[in-house]
Amino acid sequence: MHWTRIQEGWDHIGAQVSARWTRLNSADVQSIDGDRDSLVEVICKRYELPRDAADWQISIWQNAYSDRWLYASSSEHS
Repeated sequence: MHWTRIQEGWDHIGAQVSARWTRLNSADVQSIDGDRDSLVEVICKRYELPRDAADWQISIWQNAYSDRWLYASSSEHS
């Protein structure tokens, strides 16, 4: 899934972000507002990770989230 889709649906996807990165609080998720760089920064801060590690985690999550979204969409249309 392209990040723009995640950004556009942040109000709904934010809960998934909180579930994945449990050290992020609701204020963190709200302040990120779908901005990928902000998400990287907050994950780095909360988990004390280097930027490339946080970016890697987000990429993995993004791909997995895309798969769930695609499979949910195709099963809804079946």
